[in-house]
Amino acid sequence: MVDWARTGRVPLGRRLMTARRTRLGAGVVAIGLALMMILLLDGLWAGVQERATAYEDNLGAQLVVVAPGTESLFSDRSTLPGEVADAVAAVPGVTGTTRARTMYTILELHGGKAAAAVVGFTPGGAGGPWDLAAGRPPADGEVAVDRLLAEEHDLGLGDSLPVMGRNLRVVGLTDDTAMFMTPLIFTTESTLTGILGATGTTGVVLVSTENPDAVAERLRSQGLTVRTPAELAGAARELTTRIFGGPIRLMVAVAFAAGVLIVALVSYTVVAEQRRELGVLKAIGASTVRLRLVTLTMTLGFSLIGGLVAAALLAVARVVVTAWQPTFLVAITPTALGRTAVAAAAMALLAAWVPARQVSRVDAATAFRSGS
Repeated sequence: MVDWARTGRVPLGRRLMTARRTRLGAGVVAIGLALMMILLLDGLWAGVQERATAYEDNLGAQLVVVAPGTESLFSDRSTLPGEVADAVAAVPGVTGTTRARTMYTILELHGGKAAAAVVGFTPGGAGGPWDLAAGRPPADGEVAVDRLLAEEHDLGLGDSLPVMGRNLRVVGLTDDTAMFMTPLIFTTESTLTGILGATGTTGVVLVSTENPDAVAERLRSQGLTVRTPAELAGAARELTTRIFGGPIRLMVAVAFAAGVLIVALVSYTVVAEQRRELGVLKAIGASTVRLRLVTLTMTLGFSLIGGLVAAALLAVARVVVTAWQPTFLVAITPTALGRTAVAAAAMALLAAWVPARQVSRVDAATAFRSGS
């Protein structure tokens, strides 16, 4: 007679796992929901950070000359004398310069108030709208509006948009130009300068160059303050984290803790319910190592199927979130996937190890007595 328990030719872990289909379904759905919630909240936080740097990531310039003390393009009001742009253009290594202004404002719309970030750019230069969904880039007295803002407030091409007391004609709709809870609107730098009454000045100077490090040193030697797009993006991300990071990261941490505990509970329950079957295997000759391999197979099987369920649920959740709140981005990063997978697997294995260890210490004869 062949000792299947010793030879390991029978996939015991898989058979025990699938013996009760209802329990299998409930277990993998519970694990899937737990992992999905972890990844969804983590992805929302990653999306907030990604949205916060939408403009800085699409500047189209290698360096930015700003007023002293300016760390962020929108939260810090940078004002430079107009002649600075000419001085920057004359620096060796500079291949192009663009005047620009950036600031936050509150728009007075028929549907109420709306926060927005205004960009005044020089047509044909860097810093303008990078993705037009409809229409064209604005000229003086005109504006291009983020598509989500336009849809929310029923704005279309040809409509008038009041910006700080002046009505600008909407000639373009932009796509993927919304920062977190703050859409971008684009007008010309001269238009924004006129609205502010700041003739003879500009906000920042965007610099194009093939040798950023050398040009930055030359600009600083002239007493100018220079930032890279990466530095400005870091400042924007830090500001967003300071304002929204506390509560969002707390929710992510709670979801992470609850999720891995659910995985652990499901894994423990699955193995604990199989104590009698594992006891029978021990009675017919299965070794302690074999029993633990069986529990390992069951646990990893549940976790793997639960992970696949989580992926499907996450795909659905991303579609629902995007349809419900288009300004929210769910960005799933490899770091989040790896951290969640490792934590879930570790908790599952730890939870499965406890009942398996208990079974390995039980007298094999008790398995038959418990079934009589």
